[in-house]
Amino acid sequence: MSHDEFSLIREWTKRGAQHAQGGLSVGIGDDAAVFTPPPGMQIVACCDTMIETVHFLRETMQPEDIGYKALVSNVSDIAAMGGIPRYALVSIGISSRWSPPECRRIYDGMYEACERYGVQIIGGDTVSTPDALYLSITVLGEVETGRALLRSGARPGDAIFVTGPVGGSAAGLAMLLKAKAAGGEVGRDWKSVAAFHQRPEAQVKAGRLLLASGLAGALNDVSDGLASELWEIAEASGVRMLIERDKIPLDREVKAYAASVGQDPLAWALFGGEDYQLVGTVRAASPIAEQFSASGLPLYLIGRVEPGAPGVWLADQEGCRPLEKGGYNHFA
Repeated sequence: MSHDEFSLIREWTKRGAQHAQGGLSVGIGDDAAVFTPPPGMQIVACCDTMIETVHFLRETMQPEDIGYKALVSNVSDIAAMGGIPRYALVSIGISSRWSPPECRRIYDGMYEACERYGVQIIGGDTVSTPDALYLSITVLGEVETGRALLRSGARPGDAIFVTGPVGGSAAGLAMLLKAKAAGGEVGRDWKSVAAFHQRPEAQVKAGRLLLASGLAGALNDVSDGLASELWEIAEASGVRMLIERDKIPLDREVKAYAASVGQDPLAWALFGGEDYQLVGTVRAASPIAEQFSASGLPLYLIGRVEPGAPGVWLADQEGCRPLEKGGYNHFA
């Protein structure tokens, strides 16, 4: 890209300076940003990267979707700590195959997500790459001092929950790839399934409710598949986790699409990833389900935590079997 084109992209990032939040002293336009967290709060930070052909394909994602999803994946990590997302740093590497208008659309998607989740872009970097596009975002948030929710907080006797249906993103990707192979577009009847992959939602409100309740044990977000995230909790907490197949929430349209192509949607739920629901544990017999219901948020109890060697088990009509750690592999 030319110098003038990089100037255009730097101009687009200045939109973040128009919506300054409290605590930010220096935003975009200097060597670095400066901010101060409110009293009684700690900074929580995460970074995630999306690379063309590894994490997304141009044929399955519009530029706006790429920007939106990249930011949401980071916001989800903040939500999984019970935190509040505040600021973002964006680094983008652009090859000659991407035009300035397409890049602007990527930023449009990021700013759409910023508006939805109350995040302000406060800096970053723009470089050229020889082939694929990459987008790396760091999100900075805040959480009450000493109260961040961790993967290591599960205890025997806890109930296992997930905040919404899982498997939708993997189903949407499968559908989009099938449509690409057939040389067509996704049918109108399945647009909602495609949206699970292209426009996921981070569960910030659910994370904040779990932290405020004081009833949460461990917490994680479903970025690499339900089985993988539960294994992370089991190993960090030193517990055995048992989930029941019939209690795992699956979206109605996802189940319908799975039936139409002869697939088992459970595999998408367990090993697909990028759903960005929250999964974790709560103290048994706690009123957390009622608190979620009163707040208009879904919560599904799907199993229990038991003493024993770290592992994840699935119970169904045929009995109980161990689940492998499999999930989305970023190096596949």
